[in-house]
Amino acid sequence: MNDLFKAAAAAVLALSAGACTMDQATPQQLNATNANSRIFIGSLTCNIAAGTGYILASSKKMDCVFLGKDGVSHAQYEGTINKVGIDIGYTKAMHTIWRVYSLGSDRKADQIAGTYVGEQGTAAAGSQAGGNWLYGGQNAEIGMVASGIVQDAGYNLAMGVAEMTIKLRK
Repeated sequence: MNDLFKAAAAAVLALSAGACTMDQATPQQLNATNANSRIFIGSLTCNIAAGTGYILASSKKMDCVFLGKDGVSHAQYEGTINKVGIDIGYTKAMHTIWRVYSLGSDRKADQIAGTYVGEQGTAAAGSQAGGNWLYGGQNAEIGMVASGIVQDAGYNLAMGVAEMTIKLRK
């Protein structure tokens, strides 16, 4: 069983580390890097609650702030991220930055609420490496990508489908 866990952890780490060449960039760095992009609309910075994976699923609360491509516009969001698939172990509370792309209309900071689905894969043994991509929102026109390496994240192996729902904080 221990060898199976090690092999699975190595596979997830290899898959997700391909998208993780360095620690996460700040929202300001992402905005500067993507300043000339026609589809990049900003960064969604989220604090994600600690949690435990229950073999096949997990659910965590999130508090987020959207920083528009202009670096000024912002809106506060709250939501949950649910995972279905392999999810074993626990993670500490962490900070994630999603790169947000509009695949249709140009969206404003307060127009990205909705439900998103996609894939996720992470491995954590102290540090965590992982990546996620999600698609959805209003008229299913928003894509989000998060990847990076987080220090002191916990011990967890997760790979499967993610569903994230966010709404504007009142």
